[in-house]
Amino acid sequence: MSEQLPASIRDVFPFKNRFAHLSGGAKMHYVDEGEGDMILFLHDIPLWSFYFRNLIDDLRHNFRCLAPDYCGFGLSSKDVGRNYSLRTITDNVLELLKMLNVGRFNLVMHGWGGVPGMAVATRWPERIKRIAIFNANCFLEYRMPFLHSIYRYASLGHLAVNFLNLPARHAAHSAAIGSKSRAGYIYPYGTWSSRTPTRIFFENLPESKSCPIGRWMCEEAEKMGILSKKKCLAFWGVKDRVFPLTVVDRWKEYLEELKVHEFHSSGRFALEDDYDTILPLIRRFLMAGVEIKLPI
Repeated sequence: MSEQLPASIRDVFPFKNRFAHLSGGAKMHYVDEGEGDMILFLHDIPLWSFYFRNLIDDLRHNFRCLAPDYCGFGLSSKDVGRNYSLRTITDNVLELLKMLNVGRFNLVMHGWGGVPGMAVATRWPERIKRIAIFNANCFLEYRMPFLHSIYRYASLGHLAVNFLNLPARHAAHSAAIGSKSRAGYIYPYGTWSSRTPTRIFFENLPESKSCPIGRWMCEEAEKMGILSKKKCLAFWGVKDRVFPLTVVDRWKEYLEELKVHEFHSSGRFALEDDYDTILPLIRRFLMAGVEIKLPI
């Protein structure tokens, strides 16, 4: 993927493209904008840091905003034959954070970004300040959503993901956005090979804890009690058919301080559909945790 985005996409994603070379040979794209208390943004699949573009643009005046693209997604390298499971995604995020010497940070997660987000948070609970959840999931669902079931089977997966690019197109056309932003969602997935990591990701989604990834997800979720006293805020589009409102109940089992804002006209992309309402809420939430450094 070229480091130089088309002008039409740069208009709505006006950030410097940065890249980290990970130990396994992959090249990981990330956005690193602003100064101050850090916010780590973890995106859904097959989205990329583009989903957080408006929040980054608004919050970078008060915070340092770090938003990686998982390897295989967005502007990161998409090497054929690599493992694009949730566990590998988690390992890559951890490696990037170590490379950048990240200290304490706020955590913002969307969709499947909840898995690496919580895995990172339970490893480094002392570094986590506040947590914001956007229709995110980190729990093993024994009954996979219908669309994900289609994507995971070989013949249907090749047709739906590699040929038709349905996951990215669905994301682009599900949100109330303009044509430039729709093009931004789809841009990293313009070829058959660039869509292969998405198909591999869905093929690797566990249906039960009988498989290694499923057991790992359950083990990671059980560690979340260590975060029970963290200040947490959820923004939930209740029309989401992949992660319905019942997922919030699972979050509440572990996060005692969780507060929830429901958006009844939105689905999985509430950050797009209800941005003007969400921005002041999340700004107020994050600013309440800002560490003010007094002069010596």
